[in-house]
Amino acid sequence: MRDLLHPASGARRALGARILRLFALHGYDLVTTPPFEHAEVLERGLAAVDRRDLLRFVEPETGEVALLRPDITPQIARIVATQLADRPAPWRLSYDGTVIRRRRGRARRQRQIAQCGVECIGVAGPDGDAEIIALAAEACRAVGLAAFRIELGQVEIGRAALAPVPADVRGAAADALAQKDGAALEALLRAAGVGDDERARLAALVTLDGAAGPTIARARTLFRDDVSRLALDDLAAVAARLADLRLGDAVVGVDLGDVRGSTYYTGVRFTLLADGPGEPVGAGGRYDNLLGHFDAPAPATGFALDLDNLEWALAHAGQPFAAERSVRIALAAADPATRRAVETALRSEGIVVAVVPGADAAAALAFARAWGYDAALSAGSAGAHLVRTSDGATTELDARDAHAVLAVLRAS
Repeated sequence: MRDLLHPASGARRALGARILRLFALHGYDLVTTPPFEHAEVLERGLAAVDRRDLLRFVEPETGEVALLRPDITPQIARIVATQLADRPAPWRLSYDGTVIRRRRGRARRQRQIAQCGVECIGVAGPDGDAEIIALAAEACRAVGLAAFRIELGQVEIGRAALAPVPADVRGAAADALAQKDGAALEALLRAAGVGDDERARLAALVTLDGAAGPTIARARTLFRDDVSRLALDDLAAVAARLADLRLGDAVVGVDLGDVRGSTYYTGVRFTLLADGPGEPVGAGGRYDNLLGHFDAPAPATGFALDLDNLEWALAHAGQPFAAERSVRIALAAADPATRRAVETALRSEGIVVAVVPGADAAAALAFARAWGYDAALSAGSAGAHLVRTSDGATTELDARDAHAVLAVLRAS
């Protein structure tokens, strides 16, 4: 967990605002959910999650057990099932917020993740999947990330292959699959007493990673049961729709071996990968069973962008995201009337003005340099002078003439 100071905090706010604006243009209405909920609500939506991964506390007024949210999607499901149940499908909702995820093991660290995401509830099958994945790609491009990869998966195939693996080693097997470590996977499965045929199916998943068409074709020769056939048909349909959409420079691939992640996915899922962070900049997928846990069954899919990883990828690509920068001036003026007149004139033109107590020009300049302001402005009855912090150049001018102030600063 960390603090964000200026200008990083402003950049983060602007990044989220640009993404949410794009979501709104696609018909996704913004909702805001609380940072914690009663445990019963979140655990209903995250039924298969290890409860040791959740951060809980007792709410002092009611004595109820509450959880810091590890995921916003179950909260969206609750909203649709209760407050929006009388509205016709589809429900298209967007959000931004922080989730807290606890990671167990030797590191034992918690992670605060800032997210922007959407949920599309009520649209079934490849049409809904393609809508969501295309929107995720457009969001990356909208903030300046040109080079990224969309990695498609299908959880039904991996879930069926992992079913014979003992529950206590299933997570380690999933990690070995995702890391493409066939040797570790084989050793783990043998030690757990998994049979030859089941080991062979899991070993095959290690190799099913690459371009969409050839990878799906290869998977069809290895997985011929009805569940896998239908799952691959679904995946192929989504890949075909994405090809028709022509997602610019985005590379679309398939990885059937990555079966990690939230347990509520039911079909096609995807990750957004880019150079830099070493982790996805976004992820999502279909979760058709989640709304049923809130007694409002409906097909659903969605995704979330990890804003920390997205900023990291942008910086790595040489395109760091920055908020639109306002001119910032530290003002020193002894006369209250003069100070108010100057503040009003400059702020009316969008110039940020911070008043430094007193009329000490040196103090105003020191303040401006320490806080990263563009200039210090000293105004008095005898006139005013502006000192640029970049080079110390001084200009005499009318302090209430905002256009003259801007012209001096832009000249630098």
